[in-house]
Amino acid sequence: MKKLQATEYMYASARIRAMEHRLVGRERVDVLADAKTAEDVLAKLVEYGLSSGDNEVGNTDEEILLSLLQNTCREIFATVPEPSFFDWFRYPYDCNNLKTIIKCRIRGIEPKDILFDFGTVSAEETQRLMTEGKYDAFPPAMAAAIPEAMEAYAKTSDPQLIDAILDKACYVDMLTSVEASGSQTMISWITSKIDLVNSMMCLRILRMKRGEAGKVFMDTALLEGGSLSHAFFDKAYDGGEEMLWSELARGKYAKFVKAVEGTDASLAAIEKCVDDHWMNLVREGAKVPFGPEIAGGYLIGCEVSVKNIRIILAAKNAGLTSDVLRERIRESYV
Repeated sequence: MKKLQATEYMYASARIRAMEHRLVGRERVDVLADAKTAEDVLAKLVEYGLSSGDNEVGNTDEEILLSLLQNTCREIFATVPEPSFFDWFRYPYDCNNLKTIIKCRIRGIEPKDILFDFGTVSAEETQRLMTEGKYDAFPPAMAAAIPEAMEAYAKTSDPQLIDAILDKACYVDMLTSVEASGSQTMISWITSKIDLVNSMMCLRILRMKRGEAGKVFMDTALLEGGSLSHAFFDKAYDGGEEMLWSELARGKYAKFVKAVEGTDASLAAIEKCVDDHWMNLVREGAKVPFGPEIAGGYLIGCEVSVKNIRIILAAKNAGLTSDVLRERIRESYV
């Protein structure tokens, strides 16, 4: 498949820029955060024109949010000249469905109502193919990882291995997909995401104090394709959490480390810093006149908007104050 020139995205870029006002950005997030109830939040979404025409009375908050994301994906993929160059955005949803189906089989429950329906393979088709043991329709690395994950669980009864094996394969497929686009900017987004995910993995295992067993698991689960090597994380693990932050601060993640230093250093706070750092990278990378980066940035921006709405709804249902809620909200795309 030939790589497209940035100029071939001129129409799509102009159309997507015009769509950016639909996103729940900083100003709208502030308004939603001050809403009194979850019902008021949903009413505001209707006012913003973000309630899908497919949403029916009785649908859950989550169904409404997933419908918004699904409709956005459908519109963007119909706009860009080569939709397959953006399959990387959809692969995590394929991966989630595969992991969910495997785990539900183990537990003997039906996964139908907890699958995402905007991966590259539909939820219904994913269930059918998994039942028939036919994996060729899935992204290549994930297809190869399905029997590996099931075999690993059969040997160990450890569900973490299902996640580790399929997540690792998912990022291989994501990197392969984004490389096909020829966009060095979007490639840098995925490699940075891999670095950040691996950093959080190392940190979590360090805080679990699993010793040498934790290091062995980390080496098995670390994602491939990032700019930080396995040796980097082995050194950080051996030196402890202080070493991890020290090593990250030496390179391009210095701003990320500085942001973490301004928090209570809880895992939740650090995860927010990860999300915010990546969003800043995406937002800066999408500041081009035209090109695939505009479509990729919009897709990520919509996903973060949905995540923020989900956080707000959960906080309202839990009776949290607006101040506490704002501490959890992620950096917006617009």
